[in-house]
Amino acid sequence: MSSDTQQKMIDGACACFFKHGFRGSNMSLISQYAGFSRVTLHKHFKNKEGVFRAMCSDYQASCNAECQLILGQPAPCWQKIEQITAIWSKSAFDDVHDDQVLRELIFEASQVACDIFEEAHQDLEQLLLGVLDEALANDQISLQACQLSSAQLATIIVASTSGIRTHYPREQILQASHQLIELYRLATRV
Repeated sequence: MSSDTQQKMIDGACACFFKHGFRGSNMSLISQYAGFSRVTLHKHFKNKEGVFRAMCSDYQASCNAECQLILGQPAPCWQKIEQITAIWSKSAFDDVHDDQVLRELIFEASQVACDIFEEAHQDLEQLLLGVLDEALANDQISLQACQLSSAQLATIIVASTSGIRTHYPREQILQASHQLIELYRLATRV
């Protein structure tokens, strides 16, 4: 399958799922949104769960690509971490405006694509660990006061970012994440 074809199918699936929810979508409806026949869609995806997983995986790959751009920029440790956590603080379903559809998609993601999001958390930990280790090596931060290893701190940042994304209203997520990163910045001053 060409990446262009696959991307069109995933984009169509997003529009369909975001409007109709997981339960309200089916392969026929997804194919209409994607601009392909149902038969063509079935050649690439066994069922709507497969399309949904591909959509979630595509979102995670997009987040990872954005983070790689940040890693390539010269910037202080906590600025990079704040930018990276801002990317990961966004939900894969940020463009869903119907609360019922949003709740349903979040639930289905936890059932159908849990492994994809778990892998994304692990990827995020590794990204943050790299930033923290580089900052430690360059004496930009110190972990002595908080008595943590860089791996432990990366794990805590991911967990707290996930907690903020899960439990805060959308409009407060970035501010809460900023405040949290500021606490980490203060705790690791040299």
